[in-house]
Amino acid sequence: MPTEDVYRRLQQHLDRMPIGFPATESGVELRLLRQLFTPERAAVALELSAIPETVAVIHKRLKRAYSREALAAELDAMATDGLIEKMGRRTPRYSKSMLVVGIYERQLGRLTPDLERDMLQYGREAFGDSFLATKTRQFRTVPVNLTIQPERNVAPYDDIRAFVRTTVGPFAVMPCICRQGKDLVGEPCHQTHVRENCLTFGGAAEHLVESGTARAISRAEMLQLLDDADREGLVLQPQNTQEPLFVCCCCGCCCGVLTIAKRMPEPARYLTTNYLAVVDEALCEACGTCYARCQLDAISLDTGKAQVLDTHCIGCGLCVSTCQPGAIALAQTARERVPPADTRALYAKIFQERFGKWGAAVAVARSALGRKV
Repeated sequence: MPTEDVYRRLQQHLDRMPIGFPATESGVELRLLRQLFTPERAAVALELSAIPETVAVIHKRLKRAYSREALAAELDAMATDGLIEKMGRRTPRYSKSMLVVGIYERQLGRLTPDLERDMLQYGREAFGDSFLATKTRQFRTVPVNLTIQPERNVAPYDDIRAFVRTTVGPFAVMPCICRQGKDLVGEPCHQTHVRENCLTFGGAAEHLVESGTARAISRAEMLQLLDDADREGLVLQPQNTQEPLFVCCCCGCCCGVLTIAKRMPEPARYLTTNYLAVVDEALCEACGTCYARCQLDAISLDTGKAQVLDTHCIGCGLCVSTCQPGAIALAQTARERVPPADTRALYAKIFQERFGKWGAAVAVARSALGRKV
């Protein structure tokens, strides 16, 4: 097919993922795809499903273009380059990938200024709205500390340090793709000079270490990195699951998720949390430390005392951990949001919310018949 046709069809194919890949008037999404995929690789990606499949199943769609051995080699190469998903080793399965979390993050070390500029433009024009449109989010915010008011039990999925202490591991850390991108376009982070603070666990950590993307660390080092994030004033955003595969340490100037939300009049509506900061005005000394620490502009000093804007606060706790008078604490929100159990449950839920129960049922049926979704 003509080159432009294959990229437009790939855009439409990726737009049927849980997190969409919408078209724009400027065509920036096609520029992104041209930088990431050769026409030949775009044609291969067009035949991949959202549900992982074996080479044998995929080869039925591409046997006129590839031998089975050649297809397996090409799929492995595309997975290595971060363009598609690969699961398993003995009998690997492959699927198309979302832009975020997925293709973009796996460009760590391969990111170019042109690709980053196009990503930022795409986020402003269309992808940001698509990313925030899902009812269930890919990320959630957890407190950097556990100063909860009133004192009560904290759910395990909200206590990231407890998760680190109890999970079997392994653990790894890698550079932040958002800050790497901003460095490339001459907009370095204003919050921290640290770059290696994207934290991963379990199978994801093992895979990323094997690929050379991440560095293996100990449990103690992981806990220290969480302490460092608090000191640096970074928001903790794990994957929105009870067993997260990653935790991002985010700032309001570089993080794609936070910067997209901050463009909205009420950013807190688009970020998942179970907490809200509250101020004891009798104790507040109006020192401004909380104001300087907040990454969502959720603190106002207009009245001479710190005030929390409910429309902006995401309960990260950065204001709590450095309030010397103890004037700020975290309170649980009225409605607790329980995250999905794992990655599969998370994206199944987002897919169903986006396409409806019937759309999800059709996708399962197509997959059972060996057809791509």
